This record gives sequence, C-alpha cells and structure tokens, in this order.
Amino acid sequence: MIAGGFTRRLPLATVVVPILSLAVFGLGAVPALPGTMGLGGSARQLDAQEVPLDSDGHLLLDPAIRAGELENGLRYFVRQNGRPEGRAELRLVLDAGSILEDEDQAGLAHFVEHMAFNGTENFEKQELVNYLESIGMQFGPSINAYTSFDETVYMLTIPTDDAEIVGTAFRILEDWADGVSFEPEEVEKERGVVLEEWRLGRGASARILDRQLPVILNDSRYADRLPIGDPEILRSFPVEALTRFYEDWYRPDLMAVIAVGDFDPDRMEDLIRSHFSGIEGPPEPRPRLEYGVPSHAETLFSIESDPEATSTSVAVLYKRPAEEDRGITGYRELLKERLYSGMFNGRLFELGQSQDPPFAFAGAGAGRFARDTDIYQIFAGVSDGGVPRGLEAALTEAERIARYGFTPGELMREQAELLRSMERMNAERNNRESASLASELVSHFLTGEPAPGVEVEYQLATLLLPSITLEELNAEAAGWFGGSGDRVVTVSAPESENVPLPTEAELVAVMAQAATAELEPWEDSATDAPLVAVLPQPAPVVEETYRDDIGVTAWTLGNGVRVLLKPTDFKDDEVVFRGFSPGGYGLQPEAEHLTASSAASLISQGGLGEFSMIDLQKVLAGKAASARPAIGPYSEAVSGSASPDDLETMFQLIYLNFAAPRKDPQAFQVLMERMRTVLANMGNSPGAAFGDTLGTTLAQGHPRAEPLSVERLDELDLDRALDFYMDRFGDATDFTFVLVGAIDLEEIRPLVERYLGGLPTAGRVETWRDTGIRPPDGVVEKTVRKGLEPQSQTAIVFTGPFEWSPEARLGMRALAGVLEIRLREVLREDLGGTYGVGVQGGYFRIPEVSYDFRIGFGSDPARTDELVRTLFAEIERLKAEGPTEDEVQKVVEAERRSRETDLRENGWWMAQLAAATESGEDPVYLLDTSLFDAVTVESIWEDARRYLNLERFVRVSLFPESGGVS
Repeated sequence: MIAGGFTRRLPLATVVVPILSLAVFGLGAVPALPGTMGLGGSARQLDAQEVPLDSDGHLLLDPAIRAGELENGLRYFVRQNGRPEGRAELRLVLDAGSILEDEDQAGLAHFVEHMAFNGTENFEKQELVNYLESIGMQFGPSINAYTSFDETVYMLTIPTDDAEIVGTAFRILEDWADGVSFEPEEVEKERGVVLEEWRLGRGASARILDRQLPVILNDSRYADRLPIGDPEILRSFPVEALTRFYEDWYRPDLMAVIAVGDFDPDRMEDLIRSHFSGIEGPPEPRPRLEYGVPSHAETLFSIESDPEATSTSVAVLYKRPAEEDRGITGYRELLKERLYSGMFNGRLFELGQSQDPPFAFAGAGAGRFARDTDIYQIFAGVSDGGVPRGLEAALTEAERIARYGFTPGELMREQAELLRSMERMNAERNNRESASLASELVSHFLTGEPAPGVEVEYQLATLLLPSITLEELNAEAAGWFGGSGDRVVTVSAPESENVPLPTEAELVAVMAQAATAELEPWEDSATDAPLVAVLPQPAPVVEETYRDDIGVTAWTLGNGVRVLLKPTDFKDDEVVFRGFSPGGYGLQPEAEHLTASSAASLISQGGLGEFSMIDLQKVLAGKAASARPAIGPYSEAVSGSASPDDLETMFQLIYLNFAAPRKDPQAFQVLMERMRTVLANMGNSPGAAFGDTLGTTLAQGHPRAEPLSVERLDELDLDRALDFYMDRFGDATDFTFVLVGAIDLEEIRPLVERYLGGLPTAGRVETWRDTGIRPPDGVVEKTVRKGLEPQSQTAIVFTGPFEWSPEARLGMRALAGVLEIRLREVLREDLGGTYGVGVQGGYFRIPEVSYDFRIGFGSDPARTDELVRTLFAEIERLKAEGPTEDEVQKVVEAERRSRETDLRENGWWMAQLAAATESGEDPVYLLDTSLFDAVTVESIWEDARRYLNLERFVRVSLFPESGGVS
C-alpha cells in the first residue's frame, strides 16, 4: 500500500503532460517528512508463518475483508469500518471500459454510465438522484461514477442509520447492474450533456494529447479508445449501439460489489446475495479480451506545439511489461522502486535549486496506463527554447546514478521517510476512511493488486527495507533505462515563430551527450545540526480556562500568546494547528502590494534558520511535522500538522518561522526564473483571460487586483519582503494558536510554553486595514474573446451586504444548494446544454460584511445566451414562487449529514475554532442542530429575494476568437 497500495498507476495526464502546479511548487515545498531510523544489515528471511501467503505465494487478502463469489460469477467484498461513523461506501465495479467498444461505439461505455443515472427499472428519470439527495447525499461528492479504458465504477456514499435507506441503495446498485433504461427521449437529451463534457475537456492539452497518444501507445487500441469518445459518434449513434454495449459487457462474471463502512457485515452479505444472485449473464458471452501496447525497437518521438499552450515540457517514457508478482518479491520490488524514485527526485530538486537551473521543475516516477504496460517517466518543465538543456540535465543525472549510484546518506534518508510513512499508516490503521479502503478493493478486483492490510504491509516494510542495498538500487536503472527500444520522447510547447521546436536529431544528440558525458560522483551534503541550536526561554501559562461544552482548553502565555487546544480521538497520529493574528499585507502601501503579498512565499523559499530549503528537507528526513507561514490581505498565519511523536519538531518549525526566517538570494532568483517560465505564456490561455477579467471586474480595476505578469515580477524585492515578513511575524503578541488532534495536555504543555511562549513579542495589538476594494454597483457585463475551441464559459456573480450570523451563513449555503439543484435539472437534464452548473454562496466579514454569490457553467457558444436567459428565468421563478418543500428538505438534510461527519474531523474543528475566534463568535453554535430547523421554504424564499438582486451583478462570458456569439 505504500502511499496507496501496490498500484503503480499514474493519471494519464501526469504521464504525458506533467501538471504545472506540481512543477512550480510541488517539488519545492517542505513536505511533512517522517523520522530518522538507522537501517543496515540484511533482513531475516520471511516465511509463511510471518506473512500470510496462499499456495501460489501471493499475499492473502486482509482477514477483515469478507470476499465471496456468487454462482453467476459476480464477486463481492465486504469490510466493516467505523470511519466515518454512520456511513457506508458502496461500489459497483465493472471490468469493462472503453477499450471494449466496437468501432461504432466510441464513447458509449461512458454514455452508458451517464444513462444509469437517467432512469432504471425501479427509478424513473431523475427519481434516483432525487431520492439520494433526499437522504442528504450530494450529486458529485456522494453519488458518482467514472469510466476508464478498462473499467467502469459506480460509487455511492450512504448513511447507515436507516435500514430502508441501505436496502434502497442496494436496489440502485442492482438496477445499474441489470436494469438501466435506455428511453430514446432520455438518450437524446443526454447526448447534449456528454458532448458538453467532451467540449469542457478540449483545449491545448487535449489537442497535444490527441497527437501524442498514438505515439506513446504505439497505435494500439488504447490510442483509439479514449473514454470520452468520438463526438461525431456521440451526436449520431443509434440507441441499439448503446444497448448492445450494455448487454454485451454488463454481466455478473465481469462485476464486483464492494461495501465498506459502519454496518453489520452479515446484513451486507445478505443484501448482496439477495439483490445480485438472480442476475443472469448472456448465454454466449463475448470474450473479454486484453489489449496490449505493442513493443517497438526504436525510440519514438512526439514533438508538439499549440498556440494556447502555456508551458514547455519534455518527458522520456520507458515502457516495459507490467510486473504481476503479488507476493513478497513483488512487494520488495515496489519498495526498491519507491526508494529509487525518491532519491532520484531529491537530486532533481537540488538541481532545480542551483544557480541558473536547467529546468523550472523536474521529476521521475513509475506508473501504469495500460494493464499490461508499466512506464517509468523522467520529465522536466523548462523555459521557452530550454528543452535540450533541461532534457540533458535530467538524463545526465540518470546516467550519473547508473555509473556511480546513490550515496549512503541518500539511502538512509529515503528509507527513513518510507518507513516513517508506513509507521504512521499502521498507527492509523483503525482510522482509515472507508472511501480509501473501497478504492483499494476496486484495484484488487480489477488488477489483482494485493490488499493484505496495513499491519502486514508495515511488517513487510520493516523487514524488507533494511535488506535493500545501494548495489541493488544502483542496478535498478538498468532495468528501466537500458537500450533505445520501448522508449518515447515527448515535447509539448507553445507555438511560436521565435522559439522553434527541437528536432528529433537534436534530441537524439542530447541523449547521446548525456550517455557519454564526463561525470563525477554526486556530492551529498548533509548536516546533523539541531533545528534550534539555542532553545528559547519559555513563558508559562498564566491563565487557563476550560469549555466543557466544546471540549476546548484555553491557555494564555506570559508573552501574551493565546492557545486553544481541543484533544480528540478522531485519529491516533494527527495533530493539526493554525496560528493567526490580524494585520496582513493590506497594511502596506499600494506600491508595495506585490512584494508584501508575496513575502511569505519568497522568504519560505530560503529555508529556516541556518538551513537552506535543501538542507531543511534533509534535516527533517523521518519527521512527520510541518509549519507553513502565509500572509493574507487582512491577517497573517502559520499552519501545519504533526504526528504526536514529532510535536517538538513541529513547534521548533513554528518558532523558526517567527524568530529565524532565512533570506536566500539564490533561492529568490531561482523562484523568479521559475515564475517567469510559468507566466511567460499564460496569456495564451483562454481560461486565464476569463479568470483575470472576472477578477479585475469584480474589483473594479483596483491596482491591488491586477493579475501577476512577467513584467510585474521586477517589482518584487527580497529585502523589502524580509522587512515586511519580520514586521508581521517578528511580534507574536496578538497571535492565537488553535491545536486539535491526538493531544495530551500535560505532555504538550512544556512544548507550548517553551516554543510558543518563547516567540518574540513587543506588545503590539493590531488590526487590519481596509484597502478599498469593492465590487461594482449595478449590472456589469463583459465578453472575453479568446481561444480556438468552440467553448464558452460563463460566470455570474451577485454581490451585496450581508448579516453575519450562523443562521445567515447556513441560509446562504441552502439557497445555493436549491438553485444548483434547479439549474442542474433545467440546464443539464432538460436542455442538455451544459455538463454541470456550479453555484456557490460566499460570505465575508472583512473589510465589510458582504456576500458573493457565484454561478458558473460551460456550454456551446451558440447556446450561451439561451442558457443565460433560462438561468435568469429560473432565478425570477425562485424569487416569485419560492422553493419547494422537497428542495428545502434536500439541502437541509445534506447540511445535517455533512455536519455529522464534520464533527469527527480534526481539520474542520481547527478551521471552525479559528474562524469563530477571529470573528468573536461563540463556537458552541457548531453543536446547535436547531439551526437546521430554521431553514424553511419562507427563509430561503426571503434570501432569494434579498441576495439574487438582478440589478446588481457581474456577468463575464468567454467565447472563442471566431465563430462565437454574444
């Protein structure tokens, strides 16, 4: 299970086009790293008495899981699990996806999945979703499905406190398996929805992927069976083609039912048998063929550009047959792979922090996007024209590893991190979320991925990790990187006359240069210096109070810092915190806005105390602790988490963020170059143009809301950033810290007194400053013309004054829920005009109490104005007639059900306690269930008339540069 089990799958988008956000900050952030450990020698041999194996040497299924097979071939897996309480995760898993479509069915596996929600034997059109929403479940988070190349998975989250609800949920699963209706009228409506989903996914990345996939997949069937399908077929297929896919592949021998949650497993097993034993398969079932990716002897290239691409990246993909060892040897190979990739990524990160780095980001890792093919990917994000240099640097490091291997220090740190992560998973084995366990069982059914349980995996890791030697890991490269066969090089870049793409010949020369370069062994610098060399003088608790109603202890320290602590039993290995004070970057003059608003990021990039970012990661190897500073417009904060065993490290990081921020000019320059790379082509993106227009319009063009650009980067000044950072964190007098989780008050008290009591204070008591940003009065409508695809995006934002109270905030959320249900039913289900409508009611206490009610959807440009007119007509109807009792009951029940699970989450309590403290509210309202009773037809009706003011809103619509309408 190492971070998700035996699976080696990576999302296809990650394999082909590395995600930019990961590129910019993901590899450079200080992670929550696990503790040090001494590893050496070799592990004793395992035997069947120590690790449960079957007769084939495969790891046995976790004994907590009940597994069985019905006479019709359907398999099932049942596991009792109490987190979250009162909930169950149900899955219907079909071992069939788009790879099995006939030539006239491209996209119909996914279309069948859509139709499963549009009427079944026992639930007419919309009745199924209506029922699930009536019990408090939400379409999307709790009711969903997905279709992939090789599988289709239906997902339900249900409450288990009502036997009738549980029974109905199984009737829904049964209908999906053997009772989906394909009414011609509903099929026609759904065409529009699926086409809008296809439209939503179009853009530069999709166009590049269209050209890269046939190369990566070597013209295999996978390259021709993307689940979203062929839009021409989606527009015109006969219903017979749809039902043919359902009849051929929805059959019990290809199905599994998975149930994980807070229930009686005997009852679950009975429900599975009663609902699924009677399903019969076809008398002559079609063979379920496996389709592979053909091998190739030479290196293949796909060098692509697009006028809307915003970044340049290069990747080398090494393919090989998927490994199927499901025993101890296979687990050991996976450990080796994780160690290798972790150390390789550590080196690439260091290279990315060097002066004049060869790439903005780089990474490496194993994955699988076809069942019979594993890949290892080395990728880099580079500046325009930087592909040869970035590729050479990444491959040269791979070559250095192949020649000289890793160092003992690198291995020790990576082993420590991996084992520490397993220790934490083992500590939380009784608190795993049911959704995570259900996902693991989905993979077990589909691919045979072992699921022996956390305890067994922790035992395996403990015994096997020390036996993995440098020599073995250094030989790992040969298994992936030997020869030129089954290798693919991909390049993705913005289309530009000024920056030509590299040629295949140039890339071949780069790879040859990396393979023959004169290299020296890697020099691994590390320090054993303590995080805090001189411990701060503690300040004692001078005042203590306890709130029995919410279980919160409050301490005031001698230096003025206030601390709120809520011990919980939700998780055994988690403590989360947030410290905050009023102020923020709004205090700085407008001319200093950019530097002030970026100060926390700029200074954090330099590390802490005497440690650079790189050194800090090494010192923290094996520690599960983090602390991250942030400065917002009206406050500054530091937040993070830790394992109870690493609380002192967490407090030391907090202390260093206040007392010893580190200015690093080289790290600053590296970050600036990285941001230049990211921003250089951001103007190519239609989505960025749309978002920037919406933001600046809502701020009425205020200079502080101006989008970041390459030109504006020159405004950033590291010295001024440090001065402002120190002004915000150099005095902790008015800071409040909220800590929630596995806390022992007596054990944590001396840490709080020393490290929070030791924070620098000067006695200042501050507040925030209103910078004057306000939304416009009246109606403002703008059109953005950008992009090549026939896509439109629309956002409508209502704004105005608000009443700050728990009742008003709940009412705003309820209004958003009602309107989202209505717009989904009309714009999506009735008109087939959009894939989805998002509605969100936001509220703000500062700089003035106000609301921000947003509606957004995507559509065909030719239908945008029609859909907007319909949207406003629905708003008028809601204001004129009010909501129905049924709509109110749905949104209130969703809020109730959400609160049930929220109350058992450390992060939720931390956020709510912090918010209540900042606003001066008594957090006891969080336990007041009578608030839900106050949401009625009349209250939502009144809120609709108050907040949906048709004389005060902003509308921004995005249309393509040509062919759109407005």
